[in-house]
Amino acid sequence: MNWGDPAARLELIERVGPDEYARRQQQHIKQSVIATVCGHEIRPVQTRFGRLHTVGATGKAFKSRAEAETYARCNPHRSI
Repeated sequence: MNWGDPAARLELIERVGPDEYARRQQQHIKQSVIATVCGHEIRPVQTRFGRLHTVGATGKAFKSRAEAETYARCNPHRSI
């Protein structure tokens, strides 16, 4: 599955339905994690701006993995 291809994602959701699509998408996200730093999962994503590295659920993304890891170290994940 090419998660970067909107047509492939549309075909998948039409074929398997929204619940199975969501399950597969979550599985893909978990499998794409390349590091966990201070409770934040770092993973690469392809965007219209090129390849970026996201920092967990912070809404932050950086050009390099090192920048993402530095941000994660300076902003530890806090459980509520």
